[in-house]
Amino acid sequence: MKFYAFTLAEVLITLGIIGIVAAMTLPAIIQKQQEKVLINQLKVANSTISNMQLLAAKDYDSMQFWTNDYSKGSSYMSYNEANFEKYFLPYLKVLKYCKRSKGCFSDDVVFNEETGDGINTNSNYVKAILHNGMSIAAEGLNFGTYASGSFLVDVNGFKGPNEWGKDLFYFAVSSQKFGIYPSFSNAFKESNSVQGWYSKSKKYGKCHQSMTDDYKPYRAYCTGWALNNENFNYLRCKDTNCKEK
Repeated sequence: MKFYAFTLAEVLITLGIIGIVAAMTLPAIIQKQQEKVLINQLKVANSTISNMQLLAAKDYDSMQFWTNDYSKGSSYMSYNEANFEKYFLPYLKVLKYCKRSKGCFSDDVVFNEETGDGINTNSNYVKAILHNGMSIAAEGLNFGTYASGSFLVDVNGFKGPNEWGKDLFYFAVSSQKFGIYPSFSNAFKESNSVQGWYSKSKKYGKCHQSMTDDYKPYRAYCTGWALNNENFNYLRCKDTNCKEK
């Protein structure tokens, strides 16, 4: 009776092919898994902000009836801080509140890589770390007829990648619907912003252009895209014809 077996050369060739295939496919699998984790964390951030707004509305009625709190001063930085502390801070599970000082955002979160200017050192923002590990910052909170303002959320706090449009996302106050909504969602009308950041008809029209734009924080305005499509395809766009996928 004859017995057949693979030769050592055949085994080595097979293992080599398996290694090549694994090297080609594993990075894509890992990337998709990491993307899925960040998308889920973004969903938690969206729920956190929505719940914060709903709880505030129970105590202060609809946002359209809110007024600015000038108890800390009349400069926009002062009433931004006072507005946040009055209308939002009590409805968040906060681990640490930094006000306008350092300590609640990673130094890796910068607007400009050359200057190193970032959220952590920017006194325009009031900042906090939540119990779930997220970092949140509020800027330009203004109430009344022309309500405005924005929230930046780092969905996993000090953990990486600390990149715009990956774990850093903007939510904005809409003067049309008087609420806080994911940027680039259909809560915003065309007239809301000249740049189209929150535009309905240009609903994702700016964030993908950041691939060729020096101002990388534009990517963080793709919150609506990321939530609606559950992907970061806008980061893989190569031209201005990028389509929702």
